[in-house]
Amino acid sequence: MGLSRFGKFLKYSMFLFNVIILVAGCGLLGFGVYSRTTENRLTQVSVILGNFYSYLFSMALIVSGGVVIIISFFGCCGAIKEVKCMLGTFFLLLLCMLLGMIVGGIIAFVKKDHISDTVLHELEKSLNNSYGMPGQQKITDTWNLMQTFLECCGVHGGINSSTSWAYYREYSVWYRNQSKESKEYVPESCCRNVFGQNRTKCVGGEGYETIIPAAWPPVGKALANDVLFTEGCYNAILEILEENVKILAGVGAGISVLMVRELGSC
Repeated sequence: MGLSRFGKFLKYSMFLFNVIILVAGCGLLGFGVYSRTTENRLTQVSVILGNFYSYLFSMALIVSGGVVIIISFFGCCGAIKEVKCMLGTFFLLLLCMLLGMIVGGIIAFVKKDHISDTVLHELEKSLNNSYGMPGQQKITDTWNLMQTFLECCGVHGGINSSTSWAYYREYSVWYRNQSKESKEYVPESCCRNVFGQNRTKCVGGEGYETIIPAAWPPVGKALANDVLFTEGCYNAILEILEENVKILAGVGAGISVLMVRELGSC
């Protein structure tokens, strides 16, 4: 006995849905391989955070993409061929993936403080000991790229923190290794505009001894410097994540709803 019109609608809807998921899985797998094998911004950042985190991120994309491809394959074939065994396998794999997403989210939430401390430690270590040093050009370039792109300076904290823009002067080997005659308090990548007099105003120089970065926290209105990035890069990254958390949450909820709906149609 053939399928009813509604049954055919469900069959082809399920097939189309799984084709879309298959394409998404190929995208995840491809980006994971790309990030693992090609020189790009992700691999640049890995020189600061450590290769382990870059490897973990890349492998997570590759594994996730592979799992999604396998699941969507069973879904596509099971739907179009009406093979109950394949649909049953698809159901089990989809259920496992949904549970995995829930468990992974819980683990990430529980471990967020540990992850945060580890990232901060790696940022401080690389900026403190490696920035501007001979043989550490990749780390230096990555910090400059991050500070320019995110409009930040140093590791974390705001304008009154000794671990944001003041970190260079307080802790870095880069600052201590400069000659006294031409000492700069922050690198050019911490500046909003590095041309002409603005550069001198930002990095520190004659005529600007009474404002930051030459002056020290606490920073009042008289000490402010409108061409110096004063927020730490870790905080800048968190702000970007917080601004987009609603979008990320919406996407995650949408995926979960689609997965649950797909489970219900099996």
